[in-house]
Amino acid sequence: MLKVFFSVLSAILFLLISSSFTQMPFHLERKIFDLIIGPTLYLPFGLGIIGIIFGIFGVKGYVRLTLVCLNIFGLIGYLVIFIMATIGFQEP
Repeated sequence: MLKVFFSVLSAILFLLISSSFTQMPFHLERKIFDLIIGPTLYLPFGLGIIGIIFGIFGVKGYVRLTLVCLNIFGLIGYLVIFIMATIGFQEP
């Protein structure tokens, strides 16, 4: 039962990370974006690492592999956006 809970938490954390660079309908995107990015720009990195840890302790098999890989890809995607925002958009 605890492994299922960890898997669900890992999936929710992946959705939170991926919502920072996807479009969502009905202005829900802005609320979730403010929830995640509002406190600090580094919060999605922590969520990604926690999602990977929860994925490792989740249900065995392809579910575990999928959750860990999705969280890693979400973390890499946010890293690219973070680097573009902090380094790429500076004025000369």
